[in-house]
Formats: sequence, structure tokens, C-alpha cells
Amino acid sequence: MKTTQQYLSRQAAVRLQAGELILREFDNDEIIDILGVSLSSLKTWRRLIKNGGIQALARKPGSSCPSKLTSEQLNELKTIIGQDAREHGYLTDRWTSRIVADLIRKKWNVEYCRSNVRKILVNLRLSYKKPEVKSTKHSQAVVDHWRQHDWERIKKKRTRAVGP
Repeated sequence: MKTTQQYLSRQAAVRLQAGELILREFDNDEIIDILGVSLSSLKTWRRLIKNGGIQALARKPGSSCPSKLTSEQLNELKTIIGQDAREHGYLTDRWTSRIVADLIRKKWNVEYCRSNVRKILVNLRLSYKKPEVKSTKHSQAVVDHWRQHDWERIKKKRTRAVGP
């Protein structure tokens, strides 16, 4: 569903559809069957519509939680993450959402779950990079030779299925 500013989230669209069905006097069981929503949500929406009309179901701008970190703290966090995690007392050189959450808790005494830490990192325009795993037992030349010769010899050959 599109509004004048942006597209509605699936959640917002379902809320508004439920509101329309409520106004058309559908009963709770019918709305639950149609939209697959919970009875508790539906009761809340009915109460909101009764007190403020269907507009009461719309998401309020800025209704999400404000950041617990200031912009200066977020900038400092970005600078810290640009460094090696070992420099800050961690056993690995990679920053994970768990380690970043721990750093935020220790440095600024603010608790974040890992999913919210990932959102913060995205907002800081930091991208996820999967570490490249390299063999420490063999040289790259040995690995390349194995991949070109031995792997080609031992991997399963794809067979064509014979149709009826």
C-alpha cells in the first residue's frame, strides 16, 4: 500500500485492513480468519478505532525508541569499530554484534540486544563482511593445486535424469 510519503510496511497495511473490516462491522473471528492476526491485537485496534477512528491505527512519526547513544557516542563507536577488536580487550580481531553490544555496555553503560546493535551498525553505514577462511596448515600453492587436480577428480559428476 502506498502513502504520499512512502510505502506502508506489511504490519501497517494489515492494521489498516483490519480497521476497514472493523468499520464494516465484521466480527473478530472473521477478521482473524481473513488477516491471520491475534485476538489481542484485534481488541486493541477496536478500542483505538472507538476512541479515535481509523487514523488511530496509523503509525505515529517518530514513535520508535530514541537512540540511547548520543551522536558523539555513535561517532566514537564507529571510530572504535574501525580498529582491531583486540586493541579493546577482546580475544578476536573481528567485531561481532555480541562483542559490539558488550563494548557499548562496558563503555557507556547502555544495554542493546544483538539485533539492535546490527541496526545501529547499518545506520553507521558499516557493512557485514564474512571473514575469509584460509588454511594455516598448507601454502596457497598446495591448496590451489588440490582444488585444480584432486577436487576435480573426486567430486561427484552430475548425472542427467532419464525421463519417463
